[in-house]
Amino acid sequence: PNRAWSGSRPIPRSMLAVLSATSLAPSRSRSVTVQSSPWPERPGGGRLHSWLAATIDDESAQDVGHCGLEILSCGPDGLLGGGERWPYIRPRAILSGTLTVSPKYRRQGVAQRLLTEAERKARWLGVDEMLLMVNQKNAAALKLYTKLGYAPKPVLAGHGGQVCMSKHLYYPTVHNQRSMLPLRRLEVTAA
Repeated sequence: PNRAWSGSRPIPRSMLAVLSATSLAPSRSRSVTVQSSPWPERPGGGRLHSWLAATIDDESAQDVGHCGLEILSCGPDGLLGGGERWPYIRPRAILSGTLTVSPKYRRQGVAQRLLTEAERKARWLGVDEMLLMVNQKNAAALKLYTKLGYAPKPVLAGHGGQVCMSKHLYYPTVHNQRSMLPLRRLEVTAA
């Protein structure tokens, strides 16, 4: 006999009932798709842009999250303009507007999927760096962006209570490699 199992106890019937009921219960999860379209109200006026919307894959096509992406010529600090930064101004992808996820679909991977799709779109548009601005007090967003490989830039007076974060889209990081692979189906449930 296997000694590893010699001291184990059988699973109680009440626990077996719970396990079988949950595995046979109908699933309430629904698939999410991210669609890209032209962004009519882009705040930076960039010539290259995209509006990304995450929707439920059913008749309702319910919006669960969205964000905007623009390609703008700016410095590595995310600020537009010349001065001493002039040699460093070049096209960069800007996650413009706010990355928003409906409260009942948060913490299920929707924001990560939107950001991954924005990075894919930026690569497709020929840009190698993504910048975004996030409120210094938004700990959840800072944690998400850091987890996905974004690094904060020094805070400047022009940033106004926000942190500029950047990520090189072609560095061989785990997240970059994963974001270049085919994406798995994203399932969510309403909270």
